[in-house]
Amino acid sequence: MSKTVVNVTLLVISIGLAITGQLAMKAGMNKVTDKYGELKVSDLKHPGTLITRMLKEGPWAIVGILLYAISAVFWLIVLSRIPLSVAYPIVAVGYVVVVLYSRFVFNEQVKWIAWVGLAFIVVGVAITAQGLKSNNNNKTSEKGYQKSDKQVVTLIEATDKKPSEK
Repeated sequence: MSKTVVNVTLLVISIGLAITGQLAMKAGMNKVTDKYGELKVSDLKHPGTLITRMLKEGPWAIVGILLYAISAVFWLIVLSRIPLSVAYPIVAVGYVVVVLYSRFVFNEQVKWIAWVGLAFIVVGVAITAQGLKSNNNNKTSEKGYQKSDKQVVTLIEATDKKPSEK
């Protein structure tokens, strides 16, 4: 398996676990707030009570915290292999997934201006990805990818090369 495939897989796992963790935390906390109402800052004075409520009414919140923690471990691995300037903009894909899930599964109202903002995020990531490409835009790598391809794989593949190969 190539280093690029491994890096992309690790990045997808990290982002996927983070998204799943956030959604699980929200699902769990929806159950907690259905029974006890919205949390207040004063609820933090009694963390044992909060944890008990989460375990009893919203175990998905605990599962979400664990998934999010596991995603952080994968993120550390990603950061050891891929430049932050390549990896982090890709995390914005999670924003799109979470808003879509929130709207269509949690039935949250998403204002039109939020959809516009989400579109700006997508455009911003695409623009950022263009700025991350190497100056050799028309050369083909040994794997057959065009340097001008708009694929995340190409960006990560370029970062996989040793300094002597760049």
